[in-house]
Amino acid sequence: MKISYSYIILIVSIFFLNSAFGQDLEEDSLQWVNDEVENYNFQTKKGQWVIGMGYGLGVSYQNQNLAFTNSSVLLDVFGSIHSGYFIYDKFWVGGFLHGGLRSVSFNYSNNNLESFFGGGPRIRKYVFNGFFCELSYGKSKSRLSYSVENNVAKFDGYGNIYGLGIGFGNFWTKRFSLDILLNYYYLTTNYDIYETPNTSSNFSITANIVFAGKKE
Repeated sequence: MKISYSYIILIVSIFFLNSAFGQDLEEDSLQWVNDEVENYNFQTKKGQWVIGMGYGLGVSYQNQNLAFTNSSVLLDVFGSIHSGYFIYDKFWVGGFLHGGLRSVSFNYSNNNLESFFGGGPRIRKYVFNGFFCELSYGKSKSRLSYSVENNVAKFDGYGNIYGLGIGFGNFWTKRFSLDILLNYYYLTTNYDIYETPNTSSNFSITANIVFAGKKE
């Protein structure tokens, strides 16, 4: 009987320890959720201002081939910075700048590389639980370097950027958040040597670190 009582005491002790440990975890998880909701409300309230920076990777598809390129599929890598001011709760207006490089050939016999820089206005609306959508419009300037063997030609281009993005914000601290976005950009580019603009569609993913500046 002593052994039976010992087993009973052991089982009861384990049960209470597990219950206490589980309750602590549940309370910690609930506190973490409450903190993130509080941070979200603070960073997206009317009168708040934010600034963010990040990087992105994307793939572009030219809607027509240019005479000096041999590929309609382009690879993009770029950096960006944006800022916004909340004129209403969960809705800000602001602007963006971005610049990067675009590879326009996969042929080892020649090398095509395009640099680009642009920017313009942007608006963002938070829908629920950190999810948001945004619209952008901008102007861009690009320079394409096209080389075959030792011969190099450069072409300047100017165009328009039309952007649509959806994303999710992680509000882990009071001042900082992490944005993950899926972007679609439609670009029209006028090159000096062509009368008809070149158009392309860009799909990219972007990660941004965002800082909220208004004091409590």
